[in-house]
Amino acid sequence: MPEGSKIAISKIVFDILKPHIPPLVDFVTEIASVSGLEKVDATIVEVDADTDTVKLVVEGNDINLEKLKEVIKKTGAVIHSIDQVVAVKR
Repeated sequence: MPEGSKIAISKIVFDILKPHIPPLVDFVTEIASVSGLEKVDATIVEVDADTDTVKLVVEGNDINLEKLKEVIKKTGAVIHSIDQVVAVKR
């Protein structure tokens, strides 16, 4: 990699298990508060008695994965898997 180049994460797709509370709009709003994010897209793919399975797609210029994990955990959600990551050279 040439000197001065930086690798930045620009997109991550998560499989998330979250409780019904907070509602999806509140969950997405909390996630969107993480600096560096430009777009947050959440889709409920399954509903169980107490939980929602959510496909969460976040996009930004330089996503801080650790901060994002921290905020997801704070909402009461659990990351099942990270299904896609896009990195770009800056």
